[in-house]
Amino acid sequence: MQIRLTTLTLRPATFAPFLLFCIACAPGATHSSPRGAAQSPPAAPAAQAPAPLPREANPDDALCAPLLIDQDFGFGTHVVMRRLPNAADLEDMRFISGLRQVLIALPAWPSTYAELKPLQQAIMPEGTEIVVLLPGWPPSHEALGAWNLVGANLRLIMVVDGPPTDRAMIAELNQLRSLERVIAQMEQPSRSGFERLQRPLSFRVLKL
Repeated sequence: MQIRLTTLTLRPATFAPFLLFCIACAPGATHSSPRGAAQSPPAAPAAQAPAPLPREANPDDALCAPLLIDQDFGFGTHVVMRRLPNAADLEDMRFISGLRQVLIALPAWPSTYAELKPLQQAIMPEGTEIVVLLPGWPPSHEALGAWNLVGANLRLIMVVDGPPTDRAMIAELNQLRSLERVIAQMEQPSRSGFERLQRPLSFRVLKL
């Protein structure tokens, strides 16, 4: 699977929303059957497998549909990544012209603080922010607590598919300093189960 990293530059005074598009193409492979013996009739052609859904239409990956992230009113370069950057990545970004935002759309929650150390040590150009999109609810208390150990100036946005099964998780999220808001992708938006959340909550409906 091939991942395309997108850099977006916004014009000033357009008041257009910044949309995240993560596009991955999985080209279908072609298969050939071994040729039969001369006396055997030719085999019927194999049925062609249906083409895979484009990544932006895949309901299993909430971060790969267009997602309203922010309003931006000036010139700026936005770098989009689908993995945690390492130290070399962050060093290279210091030389990107007009860098305003590094948007990290992760396929899963990092499980330990060790994976987040490069973010802790990042020295970004003045005025640059790091926004991290996290899919679903944290898989463990350690995965959630690791973000509180990162002293860097981060904005965390969670994209979930409904309220947590463990309602105590909401109380822990309220203690997560860098959590900015939660986006719930639901067929029938409802605040039920989110009543104790002390962060902005918004909804989106994905129609295929």
